[in-house]
Amino acid sequence: MQYVTILGSTGTIGQQTLDVISQHPGRYGVFALTA
Repeated sequence: MQYVTILGSTGTIGQQTLDVISQHPGRYGVFALTA
């Protein structure tokens, strides 16, 4: 599993990143998240 840090989760790219992570729960996880 790869863990990612998302800086700016409220923007378009941040939301798309969260969508990808939620579609692949066994492959990606969120390590840190900022708004």
